[in-house]
Amino acid sequence: MVNVGAFAQLFNDVTDFAKETAHPAGGKLIDQGWVQGNLAKSRAGLEALKLICYRQASEMTRGNLPMEDASAAKVYGTEFFVELYRHLGEILGVSGLLKRDSKGAVLNGRLEQLYRTASIITFGGGTNELQRDLIARGGLGMPRAKR
Repeated sequence: MVNVGAFAQLFNDVTDFAKETAHPAGGKLIDQGWVQGNLAKSRAGLEALKLICYRQASEMTRGNLPMEDASAAKVYGTEFFVELYRHLGEILGVSGLLKRDSKGAVLNGRLEQLYRTASIITFGGGTNELQRDLIARGGLGMPRAKR
């Protein structure tokens, strides 16, 4: 399971940035359709991840968390984080790619650090490729993938 709260806070911080930052063509950054789209996709993904976590917690209290459900949560969560960081990074622009303590870094370089390490989490706890095999075999009754 994952702590969605930390990622929801990052989302809120980027939303505040977009509300406060002037767009070169006038208005605020958040007035741009593509910014609204990125925020909407990010928020929807966070809400879906929250529901997955709630379901996992519920199943664990009953002593029943099927391996394929745990694998599905891991795959969705890790791949969603990569997408989330990309969407939020597009909003922050170049300043979002700067490391902490760099001149011009926004959000204290949090997004840069998360994005830089995001691909690692798709391997930790079992590669997503193997997790998909567990989902296919355990949850869908499909044969084992030939490798």
